[in-house]
Amino acid sequence: MITSDVGPEELISYLSRSGWTRTRAGAIAELWQPRDDLDSSVLVPRIADAADFRRTVDILTAEVARREKRPPEDVRRDIARQFLDVTELRAEDDDIDEGTISLQGGLGLFNAANHLMVSAAAATIHRQGYYGTSIPKAAHAHARRLRLGQTRPGSYVLPVISSARFGATPRYDDGVPRLEVESEDTYFDRRVLATLSRSLETLAEMTMNRDRAPSRSEMRDSVTEGVSSELCAAVLEVIETGKVNIFDVAFKWAPASPVPVDLESRVVFSREHADLVTEIRKELKETEAPSETVLYGVIRRMSLKANEESGRVHLETVIDGRRRSVSFDLDLVTYRRAAQYHGERRRVVVTGTLDAPPGRPATMRVRTFGPDRSVLTLDQSEE
Repeated sequence: MITSDVGPEELISYLSRSGWTRTRAGAIAELWQPRDDLDSSVLVPRIADAADFRRTVDILTAEVARREKRPPEDVRRDIARQFLDVTELRAEDDDIDEGTISLQGGLGLFNAANHLMVSAAAATIHRQGYYGTSIPKAAHAHARRLRLGQTRPGSYVLPVISSARFGATPRYDDGVPRLEVESEDTYFDRRVLATLSRSLETLAEMTMNRDRAPSRSEMRDSVTEGVSSELCAAVLEVIETGKVNIFDVAFKWAPASPVPVDLESRVVFSREHADLVTEIRKELKETEAPSETVLYGVIRRMSLKANEESGRVHLETVIDGRRRSVSFDLDLVTYRRAAQYHGERRRVVVTGTLDAPPGRPATMRVRTFGPDRSVLTLDQSEE
């Protein structure tokens, strides 16, 4: 069961996606009917702290469950997760039976859940091959906010629950989207999952989905996609320490929030490839490379002079809790992509070496540049 209180927004979101229509609206409640049955209706309470709110929700849930021919607890779970992303960690092994798993395998799965989320959160802030004791405090704070759902029988499944309720995008007087620190903070949980998805996909491509071992340069380059020694260690806690044959991570995005693009929905690892994961972990731990800052933001200005081989980009972003502008140069091919994202009013992500002295213009030497996969364009997100 997902541990989340159901509120008016969750109720309305679920009904609107399930073939129901609002027929009457008031300050304290709304009346909704199925589009194919105008003789039926449910009352949707609008005041979450009203004395009869939970009782009214129970009545609504029972009626919806009756129409959908499903258990009320399943309907309640789906209503509750309208603004929640669920990451499912699954262990598959011959030893898993009747919803139980070996103590060793279970410990590996639970430990991996924490370490995967911490390493992904760290990579969302800084790209680094090996963090050691330098994992950002914000990464640990993020993991403390997450919730675990109840495990499911069969192949042992552990759900990790995170928020996907995003702040509104304010606008300047001319209609151009404006970045606000408070609103941007609401995207962090989703960006962590986008980082986790991409980093696991990259690690699986190097270890599971090819006929040869990755080169040292490929291992080191994977850091730009969020792979780290700590991420590898988290995977190994399941397939090596936990001695589980198959370990996969699946991403179920919140139904009522913008769905990420160009990300794998499921990534699989097997115990037979543990040696390759171990090799990558060792390489990244021993390679000394500087940490690279990750910035998310919106392009505000672009300039390209005649006969120049690079163009200048000015990014509005958040640094140390404050809105700031960062300028950097891009080669012509990447600059054209930046112009496309600028026209689409799409958030972008940049990694590289940041120079942001207080009271002076901030600049960056860019290593990678691309769209923010965790969300849609600003206009689509607002819709």
